[in-house]
Amino acid sequence: MKNRRNVVLAFLLIAAMVLGVGYAAVTDTLYINGTVDVNQSAAEDAFNNDIYFSAAAANQEGNTASVNADNNDKASFTINTFKGKGDVATFTFTIKNNGDLDATVTPAIAATNGNTNTEYFAVTSDWAGASKTLAAGQEITYTVTVTMLKTPTDTISGEFNIVLTATADNGTTTTAAPAGDDQP
Repeated sequence: MKNRRNVVLAFLLIAAMVLGVGYAAVTDTLYINGTVDVNQSAAEDAFNNDIYFSAAAANQEGNTASVNADNNDKASFTINTFKGKGDVATFTFTIKNNGDLDATVTPAIAATNGNTNTEYFAVTSDWAGASKTLAAGQEITYTVTVTMLKTPTDTISGEFNIVLTATADNGTTTTAAPAGDDQP
């Protein structure tokens, strides 16, 4: 009886091992491979859409400032209140970063401050030509001040074109112009 019991135990042990080997022999291995390609122009388009003018304000009654409804990378202002030397008009433009990348905003103002009539007008900014960091999801303001330098004896005019360039940490850029309708 003891022999018979050992034989049954041995048979069960061998049967369990055969089942384990049989089960292991019927296996399959699954693999997942993936790739991604991000087009540089698509990333730049996304960044360009993330940085924009969200508001424009004339700080004196009678003057106007606005963000272009068709292209919020453009804003403009109009001075209607100048009469003579010393008159000042100030405009505030709010720049929004709706993206996930911090950006550095740099004014690219020419020596004449984008001013076509330096004899009669001076144009300055509260940034004084310095760059500002615009954190992801945040807003900053850019203030433009125009001062009349002398009283005209005839009808005069002037145009002011200021270009701001936003650059992300990865080198992607976008350009916004807060004055003039003919900007890129």
